[in-house]
Amino acid sequence: MRISIGAFLFAATIAASFFLCAVPMAFAFGTQSPPETNRSPGNGFGFTIPGSDGSGVEPGAGFANPPNENAAGSLPEVHYDLSTLPPPVAVMREKIIAAARSGDEAQMRAVIGLSNPAPVFSSTDEGDPIDTLKAASGDSAGLEVLAILLDVLDAGWVVKGEGTTQVRYVWPYFAEFPPNALDRRQLVEVYRILTAGDFEQMRAVGSYEFYRLEIGADGRWLMFMAGE
Repeated sequence: MRISIGAFLFAATIAASFFLCAVPMAFAFGTQSPPETNRSPGNGFGFTIPGSDGSGVEPGAGFANPPNENAAGSLPEVHYDLSTLPPPVAVMREKIIAAARSGDEAQMRAVIGLSNPAPVFSSTDEGDPIDTLKAASGDSAGLEVLAILLDVLDAGWVVKGEGTTQVRYVWPYFAEFPPNALDRRQLVEVYRILTAGDFEQMRAVGSYEFYRLEIGADGRWLMFMAGE
């Protein structure tokens, strides 16, 4: 079988065309740039936690804030399981919540009267307790401070004075934590009660200075006030 020169040249031309097309394609798709190194992790939430480096990840290990002089082992245990509260404490907590939810001054006064001595609502511990609550509230009826009270009691708690006669249950738990010891999950809980700006001020002074509530092991309401 004879093959003409014309057919051979035609086949060579086709092969050359395929080769010329394949070379740029190989450069375009057959090679890859080396992976980028030393890239900062992105922030998937669009915001940063106060005190972070802007990357969305707190300095230090994992998601925790920078370590401080309080070792993790020295921090109090946080409790959320209401069934573990002593019955007198659980009962008083529910009574306080019911009175605060009602917004009724008479109900709150009745719950305050269950404890002797009466719970402390200010550092001076003077004057009528309802008037003290109203004076601390952003509205004249004292309803804002009742809302804060409910948020405080909705948080976890810690137990102070275990093994002594002065055992008391403290809400919120982060009132007993150095601000820099709180991780991201705990900061979410903090921001249910505080604004980020308020918390940043507390971080600067190194202590929680907003409202805390304490109930004694015997069920007495001991205090509800702001301050370290």
